[in-house]
Amino acid sequence: MIKRIQQTLFILGILSCITVAQEVELSDYIVPVSRAVTVRFNGNWNFSQTGDSVLSNNAGGSLLYKRFYSSQPLAWFITVDATGGKNFNNYNHNFKSVGRFRKYVWDEKDWFGDATLTMQHTNSFKQVASDFVVGFGYGRYINATPLAKAVRIEDHLLRDGVLYGNMPKENMIAIANIIQKEDEYKALYSSVYENAWLRDIEYEIQKSDSVKDENIGSLGVLRMRQVLFGINERVNERYYGWDVTMGFLFRMTTFDKSQVGAPSLSLRSQYSVPLGWSSQFNWTADVSTPMDSGFAKEAQGHVAADFIFELSNRINLVSGYRLTALNKINTSINLIHNLDFSFWYYVENNVYLTINSNYVKEKGKPRQFTSNVGLQYNFY
Repeated sequence: MIKRIQQTLFILGILSCITVAQEVELSDYIVPVSRAVTVRFNGNWNFSQTGDSVLSNNAGGSLLYKRFYSSQPLAWFITVDATGGKNFNNYNHNFKSVGRFRKYVWDEKDWFGDATLTMQHTNSFKQVASDFVVGFGYGRYINATPLAKAVRIEDHLLRDGVLYGNMPKENMIAIANIIQKEDEYKALYSSVYENAWLRDIEYEIQKSDSVKDENIGSLGVLRMRQVLFGINERVNERYYGWDVTMGFLFRMTTFDKSQVGAPSLSLRSQYSVPLGWSSQFNWTADVSTPMDSGFAKEAQGHVAADFIFELSNRINLVSGYRLTALNKINTSINLIHNLDFSFWYYVENNVYLTINSNYVKEKGKPRQFTSNVGLQYNFY
């Protein structure tokens, strides 16, 4: 059995290396500086009357405020999401605000601090609920999905004969940086952001001097949209690096003015390694325990591992394992195992096949196995 597993992993490793030679690697990607402000307000009022009877007299509104700054050494985010309204003399509202700050202590070193403040209130409760999480950690964990999307776009354009050959590394990273800034484009251009976003990506492709004609044409724009918006294909999340974080959660206030309880101590780690451009392995683990008499006696933990293998841009294999451990005072540890497997197969304009299966085993409960198959065939 072990020998078969080793042979299978060896074959997958060989297949992941069979691809067009790229001039850029996933680990070349560095998160760009991105900043934006979004303020949106919607309001409505509805009134209807029949004779002397008022049938409806409703008003409502929503406010969304987002502001963020994101870079590799420093990132902060502020979000305010509020809704409210009235129905005759009945008023309702929901308010939530989240602020997060992460800063690396030294740009050239990997120590960082992290803090998050969350506040929420609704008309159903007496006061504002608020949580504060503060922590510190070590490591660098980079989301390089934009670069994977840039490579996928390049693969399309090469197969369609739009490009002479692979674009230089500098252009690929510049394209990935534009892809990364989608939220910034949304904030600046609102509902018409797609036009400006795709235009800047196309301009960077043309700067590479790899385009055969004057521009990438309608086919090139179509391929960009397919990759960026997940049309008929999927680009899985890609990461590289690792980090370890220790944090303290302080529940400052609750909705119903009940006791907030003791703060909790949490430890979290994550690790990802790309295996060429076709495979990815992700691993995360976290554990938390209350900082009171139940410290180290009462805890909960999670471990998760994922393996992704892209046979092509239309064929994906994704498998994952989750282990949850719950331990309370004077009780035995409860373990929950969750194993899932997914297969996606898409042939343009013809067949779309999905296979998903899931297995769950929890102590003291019967095993659960579920599976489903989906098939779509387009005749015309």
